Amino acid sequence: MRAGRYRDLVTDAGPMAPLASIRRRRLERCRADLASPDLRRQSIRSIAARWGFTGATAFSRAFRAAYDITPNDYRAGALESADAHKAGKAVSPRPAAGPSPKE
Repeated sequence: MRAGRYRDLVTDAGPMAPLASIRRRRLERCRADLASPDLRRQSIRSIAARWGFTGATAFSRAFRAAYDITPNDYRAGALESADAHKAGKAVSPRPAAGPSPKE
């Protein structure tokens, strides 16, 4: 991150804003990986570790706090939707798509 952008983040929203922003991006990347059919064989723990979460429990709590769904339930719904879409079946809306992380 360039110095000017870092300074803006710190002065605009306080010193914790950059940490929250980084955590939010890491969670978004985990969410994308969990929904990827190409990564279905990769464990949730390894996906979390890939994006810097050092413990499965801490990751699960952070994910649930951000998206109101566990990583396991999110993944199951996202992959079910992807499989149904690929097979050409109608898919009912599920909360697995989830909104962006809570601020």
